[in-house]
Amino acid sequence: MINWDDLRFCLALHRHGSMVKAAKSLRANVATVSRRIDHITTDVGETIFIRSGHEWKTTGIGVELVKLASEIEARLYEMELARTEPLSNESTVRMSVSLTILKTFMKNFTSYTLNNGQVFNVDLTIYDRSVAYSEIDVAVRYTRPDHGNYICAKVAEVQIAPYVSSTAECVPKDWLEVEYDDLKLHPRDFGFDLPDIPKLRIVGLNLGAQSVIQGNMLGFFPTEFADQIPNLRRAETSVKPQKLEIWMVYHKTRKLDPIVRAAVELITGSFQSNLHPALRA
Repeated sequence: MINWDDLRFCLALHRHGSMVKAAKSLRANVATVSRRIDHITTDVGETIFIRSGHEWKTTGIGVELVKLASEIEARLYEMELARTEPLSNESTVRMSVSLTILKTFMKNFTSYTLNNGQVFNVDLTIYDRSVAYSEIDVAVRYTRPDHGNYICAKVAEVQIAPYVSSTAECVPKDWLEVEYDDLKLHPRDFGFDLPDIPKLRIVGLNLGAQSVIQGNMLGFFPTEFADQIPNLRRAETSVKPQKLEIWMVYHKTRKLDPIVRAAVELITGSFQSNLHPALRA
């Protein structure tokens, strides 16, 4: 008999296309994902997923199961919401959002309101703060915790590409490092032979872009941001832009907390409203 505990593994594999990523999203291991998929495949009596290169593709019957799983997931979410206490007036949501994410995807978050019209305050910091010790309610970062009792949801992917001043005639000899949390990008990752140590390390996209333009350096920026800067252009390279995942993280024990619910809605709504139309779900 098909049950929800198996269906959620199908849903995860369908969404991520990778056993490894599906396992991470469920905080399980790859062997468990494989075993659960085999189990539900046996129950159904038909192939649910087929492997195509490095990705798992959903078959026709698999699509039907994923649709069923999505409906169950949505209903469970509604049931949880029904048990949630309402958000009190003048509540304050505490969020930690990386500066580059804030600039690229959440620049209009202050104009976002909850679906039910409730008003709340926001205490926002760009610095890393602990979710585990309730220093903040929700964090938005490029990295997800690899341990701890957290709920982690991928809210977007950002493409990072190398840029130079639009007046540069060749690739500069120096480069600039922009902070993307703990992730490190190096010119060699994009096919450039430049020094190991950057000429300048910086926090923030605007200052980074101006430094590249004025200092004739190579810099790595989100394409959503840098493609809009007139004095920047993509540096010529045969290497494709790198994708960085953006994660929303909060503690599992607070998943029904109205403050966390409000933060989750604010973050997901802000991302959807700021994504390029071609990238929206």
